[in-house]
Amino acid sequence: MIKKILPLALTLTTLVGISAQAQILPSPINQNSRVPWSEVVEDPFDGNIVYDKDFGSNHATVSSWAKDSIRLSYFRREQEITSYRNVRRTRKVWRKDRYIEEVYWETEPVYRSYWVSNTPKQILFSINGVVYRYDGEVVSDELASALANAPEGNMRIRLVWEDQRTQDVMIGGGTVRAWQQIFM
Repeated sequence: MIKKILPLALTLTTLVGISAQAQILPSPINQNSRVPWSEVVEDPFDGNIVYDKDFGSNHATVSSWAKDSIRLSYFRREQEITSYRNVRRTRKVWRKDRYIEEVYWETEPVYRSYWVSNTPKQILFSINGVVYRYDGEVVSDELASALANAPEGNMRIRLVWEDQRTQDVMIGGGTVRAWQQIFM
C-alpha cells in the first residue's frame, strides 16, 4: 500500500500507525548477479525492469524496479572468529651495537566472513518536496507518476526497518532515469 504523506510534519505521526502485515519483498538478485545495472531489460516474470546496486566494502543495497513492484535487499558482510592460530613473526631489535633479527610467536584470530541480507519494512521517497511511502504492495499510480517524473541524478531514499530504525541509501542516476520507461 502506498501512501502520500503531505506535509512533512505528518510523516512521523503517520509512520507510528503503520500496519505490520506488508513488507518489501527481497530483490530477486544479489550484489554479485550478472545483470545490466541501471538499464531497462525485459524479464519473463516482471516485464520491463531495472536493477540498481549501491555498495561499499562491507555492504550492498540491491533493488529491482518494475511497474507493479519494488523489491530491495540490503546485504552486509559479517565476520566471526572461528579459531586462533600461532603465527611466527620476526622483528629487528637493537642489541649492544647492532640490530639483530628476533623470532617470536603471536596468536591471531581466524575469521569467517559471510553475507547477511535483510529487507526493509518500508521505503520512503522525497520527490519534489512530497514524501511517498511504499509498503511492499502494488506500486500506486501516484507513486509511479512521482518516480517517472523524479528529478534526474542520484536519489537518496530512506529504508524503514521493522524496529522503526531508518537508513538512507542511494539510487543511481541511471536507474532514476530508467524509471521514466518503467513507470510511465
